[in-house]
Amino acid sequence: MELNQCCDRLEYGMNAAATEYDGVNKYIRITDIDENTSQYSQNDIVSPLGILEDKYLVKANDILFARTGASTGKTYHYQESDGKLYFAGFLIRAKISYRYNSKFIFYQTQTYQYKKWIGIMSARSGQPGINSQEYGTLPIVITSNEEQDKIARFLSLIDERIATQNKIIEEYKKLKDTLVEKMFAYTNKKPELRFAEYDYDWSKHTYADIFKIARNRNADNNTLKVLSASQQDGMIERDQIEVDIKYNKDNIKSYKIVEVGDYIVHLRSFQGGFAYANINGICSPAYTILRSRNNNLSHSFLKDFFISKKFINTLRLVTYGIRDGKSINVEEFLNLEVRIPTSAEQNRIVNTITSMESKLKFEIELLILLNKQKQYLLTKMFI
Repeated sequence: MELNQCCDRLEYGMNAAATEYDGVNKYIRITDIDENTSQYSQNDIVSPLGILEDKYLVKANDILFARTGASTGKTYHYQESDGKLYFAGFLIRAKISYRYNSKFIFYQTQTYQYKKWIGIMSARSGQPGINSQEYGTLPIVITSNEEQDKIARFLSLIDERIATQNKIIEEYKKLKDTLVEKMFAYTNKKPELRFAEYDYDWSKHTYADIFKIARNRNADNNTLKVLSASQQDGMIERDQIEVDIKYNKDNIKSYKIVEVGDYIVHLRSFQGGFAYANINGICSPAYTILRSRNNNLSHSFLKDFFISKKFINTLRLVTYGIRDGKSINVEEFLNLEVRIPTSAEQNRIVNTITSMESKLKFEIELLILLNKQKQYLLTKMFI
């Protein structure tokens, strides 16, 4: 069976600009459909501008399909909890007939088979896209109403568990961020949050006291891991990055050597972009590498501080007046002041944050397993 046989009609949304949310009328665009959950994201709610017509209201049993651009194929199934929702022109609505379970059909748009179909149908010159007639030919598996209901309910339970897991991860991330902010937000030479056994003032230094610029090159042209900077994950192997970044393997002797414990600055002029190295390797000579001058700085102590809101906001205050506050170069950064606790307190802070990161990693791995389980079931159920 095809999609057009399962729905009353396929229709395009309203061509209206978005405006500030009026408290009642919501506007769903392609970007408002969460990439991971296929749910309506309420992080930045807007309303449609202009005359609002009921024919553009999303209702029960409606499925929305993204029809153009890189997000072609993205789908959303209406939930009453999302409220009064109008859909935008780059979306196509399928009004699923009451004879079928719309969620049962919606789950078929989350399978690998569906993604493969989207890839074939949207392959054309220029920007990818699928129109309503083409979406109407989407193959749909149909079984008895009773089995449709059972499958939809079962998969909904898995979705609920995945949603709960996402919330757990978000809470751990917020807790970690709060710990970092409080531990490094010091007043009167002491942080806002600290362990009771430490009552020492944090000593004042410049970053030049702590770091030297490492300029070692891979002169022997050794075959070492080629690394790239990621603020989220630190220095990672370039092959792990989804973006295809080319480099000349015959010219890696000009690359800089990276050691565990180094801090890599993304650009020569920056506004707070650091990546911590927990593996050895080499990186592009465009990066600046900061290496600890002595053992008084515990490995990774400043890793989370350098990507915290506290540090970024402090840097913005400092850069105000420097080239109109747009950037600060490495030499200017090295002259800035920072407070550092004793080695014992550094290690306690690092261990606390590391413990939180381990818990977060476990919850993320559990989420990955749940998503794999869902995909396995989708594949088996909709053969």
